[in-house]
Amino acid sequence: MNKKYLASFGAFKKINSDIWHKIVGYFPNLEIAWNASENDYIKAGLKDKQAKELRDHIKTFDNEKYINLLNKNNVNIISIMDPEYPKLLKEIHTPPFIIYIKGKLDIKDEGAIAIVGSRKATDYGRRVTNELAGELASAGITIISGLALGLDTQAHTAALKKGGRTIAVLANGLDMIYPTSNTNLANEIINNGAIISEQPLGMPALKPNFPARNRIISGLSQGVIITEAGDKSGTLHTANFALEQNRQVYAVPGPIYNPLAHGPNTLIKLGAKLVTSSSDILEDFGIEKELIISKPENSDEKLIFDLLINGEKHIDEITNISKRSSQEISRIISLMEINGKLIHLGGMIYDLK
Repeated sequence: MNKKYLASFGAFKKINSDIWHKIVGYFPNLEIAWNASENDYIKAGLKDKQAKELRDHIKTFDNEKYINLLNKNNVNIISIMDPEYPKLLKEIHTPPFIIYIKGKLDIKDEGAIAIVGSRKATDYGRRVTNELAGELASAGITIISGLALGLDTQAHTAALKKGGRTIAVLANGLDMIYPTSNTNLANEIINNGAIISEQPLGMPALKPNFPARNRIISGLSQGVIITEAGDKSGTLHTANFALEQNRQVYAVPGPIYNPLAHGPNTLIKLGAKLVTSSSDILEDFGIEKELIISKPENSDEKLIFDLLINGEKHIDEITNISKRSSQEISRIISLMEINGKLIHLGGMIYDLK
C-alpha cells in the first residue's frame, strides 16, 4: 500500500475505521482514492458531509511535506493490511487502521502484558508496579503502558532497568511527547521497544483521545495489570476494554482505606485475577519465577541466594545459618539491596527480588 497516500489519508483528523473501509473497499488503490471527486466518495458510501470534509482536506494538504515530516521525526507508519501489524491488535473491535511507530516492534511483543495505574500513586503502588514490571521484563515479557506520569512511568522505567522491552502508547502525534517531562524516558523506550500512536503528526493530547489510546494498550496485550486506581480513574477504562477484548485482567489488592485501592479491589470482586507477586502472572505464561531471579555475582551473594531461594528469612536466621558475623551479613545484604537483588519486607526480613 502506497505509504504517501496512506499517511495523507491518515492525517485527515476525522477519518475513522468506517471511512477507511469504505475507501479501501471501493477504490482500486489509495492514489486513485486521493484524486477522486466528492461524488465518488459519496458513491463509496461516505455521507455528504464526510465526503465534503475529506475533499476539503485533500485540497489543502501537502502530502510531500507530510512525508518529509514523518521521515524527519523517524516515524514509520503501517496499516492493518501490512504483515507487520500487531496480530493481537487486529482482534479488537475497531482496531486502528493505521498506527505510527518510533522504534521497532518485535515478535516477542505478542506475549506482552500491560501495566497501568494512577498518576497520583502511593509508595505502595510505586513499589508494587516496580517489582511486577521488573520481574516480568526479566522473564522476557514486553511491558506496555501509556507513558503517563505516576505508575505508567514506573512500569516503563522498571522494565528498562532490567534490560527488558517496553512499549508506550500515546494519545497524541509522535512528533511531540506528552507529558514533556517524559521526553528522555520516551527516547529510552524507542531504543528498547517502541512508542506508538494512531494519531497523526501534529495531533495534541486531547482529552477524547485517551479512551481510544487505552483500547490500544489493552489490545496489544495478553493481559492487563491494574496496580492502583480510583473509582473514576481512566485506568479502569483500560480494564473495561481488556474485558471486552477477552484479555485477562489482573488486579493488585490494596488497603480498604486507600482510595486508589478501590479500583483494583472492585475488579477483584468482579472476577479479576488477584495478584500478590509476579508468580501469579508468570504461571499463566508457564514461567517459573526462580528462572528470572538475578544470578549471584560472587560467593557472598551466592550464599544469600542459596539461603533465600525457598523463601524469606530474618537477618538473624541468615546470620545463624551462614555462620558469618552479623556485620559481614549486614554488609552483603545492604549491597544486594542497593543493587536491586534483595527486598526488605520490614522487620529485618529479606527475600529475593
